[in-house]
Amino acid sequence: MNIPSAFSSPDFSSAQTGGRPAAHFERLYAESADPWHAVDSWYEQRKRAILLALLPKPHFSHICEPGCGNGELTLELARRCERLTASDFCDQAVQIAREKSAALAHVEILQQSVPEQWWSGAVEHPQFDLIVLSEFCYYLTADQTTLLAAKLMDSLSPQGYLLACHWKRPFDDRLQETDAIHAALGQAPGLRQEARYEDADFVLDLWMRAPLPAAARPS
Repeated sequence: MNIPSAFSSPDFSSAQTGGRPAAHFERLYAESADPWHAVDSWYEQRKRAILLALLPKPHFSHICEPGCGNGELTLELARRCERLTASDFCDQAVQIAREKSAALAHVEILQQSVPEQWWSGAVEHPQFDLIVLSEFCYYLTADQTTLLAAKLMDSLSPQGYLLACHWKRPFDDRLQETDAIHAALGQAPGLRQEARYEDADFVLDLWMRAPLPAAARPS
């Protein structure tokens, strides 16, 4: 796959300004290629099924999945789009996800630290009609989440969708509560809530970028 030069050899020591360090996840992947049992856990299988069922359309033009981990959800999302860009800042996770998706020409896996290396200001700034944040944002600080929300809006196409899905229960690596994460994302200007699912384990929110009112559109 062709990886943009801006992300081919990232320096995470300077790119990452907070959150759990890449080395933490490197250690987890050194112990297991599937640290969270994404392949064989019933929770993970059920969560993916509900997430996919909540998508408002059968097919999208360009999906973005930052924090893709080892690529299990990536494979499912790839069936629902013309193009998929996924990323993770952990080298082992990126390699595993690339191996899993190697036969899918429309899937690109980047090594990227989010939000610091998001595309805002890039010469070729992609637009996505669906951005999926799955089990990712509680490894970020509150300031990083606020920054991410702003950058996502730069990349979300008109009437595009943002979907966030996060585990609710306590765990040691959590830097933020799930309710606080989803509240911060939902406050991004221009987002309108479209759907919500919640049970004892996780919450899933779907927002749409509302079209600009006629008076606000550029002439």
